[in-house]
Amino acid sequence: MQDIVSYIAKDSVASALQFYDDIILKIEKLYINPYIYRKRVSINDENIRELIHKGYTVPYFIDELNGKIIVLGIFNRNIWH
Repeated sequence: MQDIVSYIAKDSVASALQFYDDIILKIEKLYINPYIYRKRVSINDENIRELIHKGYTVPYFIDELNGKIIVLGIFNRNIWH
């Protein structure tokens, strides 16, 4: 996430901070409704979902057994960060 925010900040610090705030807010809201975003197309598992925000994909795993949501990464154009 830091790499992405730093990259955006090269053009606009305000945009970078807004991007960070927006994506963190979306991630925090997953606890309320973890199934809100689409199921990962390439994996046949209802508990692996992906949040999409401004071209970035945040795949996550819903660990029902332990009551957790695990963010697996973040990428844009298949480049993981």
